[in-house]
Amino acid sequence: MPFEGYLVKFVELIVVPFQNIGKVWYGLLPVYTTLLLGEMYKSKVSFGHAVANGFVMVWAGLSWSRHLAMASLTSYLFSSKATAWIVAIAAIGFGIFSIVLGLRKKDKALAEILGHTRFSCYFIIMFYPMQAGFLRWEWKAIAAILIFAIPAWFLIYLVGRLITSFVK
Repeated sequence: MPFEGYLVKFVELIVVPFQNIGKVWYGLLPVYTTLLLGEMYKSKVSFGHAVANGFVMVWAGLSWSRHLAMASLTSYLFSSKATAWIVAIAAIGFGIFSIVLGLRKKDKALAEILGHTRFSCYFIIMFYPMQAGFLRWEWKAIAAILIFAIPAWFLIYLVGRLITSFVK
């Protein structure tokens, strides 16, 4: 597949949730707010940030699990709900891992990675359209999320620094 196809899928993952404002308000607005405030007010990543981001991941995973549990049993048989459950459980597990890592204060390098709000929020924002059922789960979307992860994190960093410079 050409690169443009992945770029189109990436943009679709960002835009599609905003076609239903009610779903964005409940599912994504808190994540965007966390991302914005986290990038504006954090000076140095710490173990505490890893704990906070772990709670964001656990919250998202539990929210997705609640949404999936409310779906009918027949929808599991004829759709990709199994993938959605795996992602929800992985978010919860990853969040718990981040919380434990931050509380134990053992591995500083890993805690610094997990302590960035752009790390946890990026994946929550990008997986949300598929978890909420706006888009179908497909490998093209997952590949687009992974391909654009580092450029998106860098862009989020730059926007955070730009906003911080205007606030000061």
